[in-house]
Amino acid sequence: MNTDITALLEIEWAEILPFALPVVVFNFLIIGIALYDWFKRRNLIAAPYVWLAAIILLQLLGPILYLVIGRRLIQNDYSRETS
Repeated sequence: MNTDITALLEIEWAEILPFALPVVVFNFLIIGIALYDWFKRRNLIAAPYVWLAAIILLQLLGPILYLVIGRRLIQNDYSRETS
């Protein structure tokens, strides 16, 4: 494994930045939206601290999963039970 930090000095950052910057901005934006929504709904969603860990630790996938799946999992949701 190469642990030589001088390899970073050889990278052409001016060429990479236009491609990397939108990805980084989108990542922070989606995490911010998910955290804001989690903060507002943490008393309503099932397993809120598991979703918080997923949002923070799973960088891009966690916030997307929370916004698509986690917001719909409400505590005491008995709508799926068959009578």
